[in-house]
Formats: sequence, structure tokens, C-alpha cells
Amino acid sequence: MRLTCPHCGERDRREFYYYGAEDYLHRPGPGADDAAWDAYLHLRDNPAGVTRDLWYHEAGCSAWLLVTRNTVTHEVLDTVLVADHQRRKAMPANEDGDQREAPSPAATPSRAPRRKKAPAGETPTGTPPRRPRAPRKPREPRT
Repeated sequence: MRLTCPHCGERDRREFYYYGAEDYLHRPGPGADDAAWDAYLHLRDNPAGVTRDLWYHEAGCSAWLLVTRNTVTHEVLDTVLVADHQRRKAMPANEDGDQREAPSPAATPSRAPRRKKAPAGETPTGTPPRRPRAPRKPREPRT
């Protein structure tokens, strides 16, 4: 099976780590009851047909992908970045049913200021850097 990563292009399945069904994206809120958490943690469907699964591009760009595939025919129907999927899902729809444009980056709160570079020979926390380990001694061959 080959998956198409939006960043890296078409890749072999062995580059990816299968995480599970799309259900992991629908985490219950903090005030949810025990039944909701039990369903989220323990109850999984095993459908034959079209499913949506989470895959991690472990040997590539380290992106999380939402893959729509058919478990009967092994056909991959769609591959989307999880971040893009969640962003699209969070955008409200207008009267025509179209999704509105995402707010501009200027409208989002600013991040904390970046740390200044540490002087040579120190780490950003002000402590001296750790000494590198001594190389290991080669093992003697077994007889």
C-alpha cells in the first residue's frame, strides 16, 4: 500500500505508523461523563469498507495524516494533514454553506518573545553544556 503525504509525495506504507481510527480526534471535553470517556478509550468499530484513520509519517516529515481508505479493496481514497482537517472543521460556514476564510495571523494572540541566544559555552538556561560521553570500548568477539 502506498500513501501520499502532502509534504513528501507518494511513499510506501512502511514509512508510516498506523495510530488508529479517526475517533482519537474526537476527545471528550473536560466535563464529559464516564460513559463518554469509556467509549473514547475502549470502544472501537471494525468496519469493512471506507474508514478514516490516523497515520504518522515516522520516516519522513513527521506529519500526522488523516487517511480515507477502503479496507476491503485496500484503495487509498484521500490523504489530508490532520492540522488542515481540524482547521477546516473549526471554520464557521456562511449562509451559502461555504466556509469562511481563516482569521489573519495578525488577529491571533502573539506568542511569548523568543529567547536570546546563549553566549558561547553556555546553554540557554545559563548552565554549562554537558560533557560528551567517552566512546565505548569495543566488545571482544565471542568464541
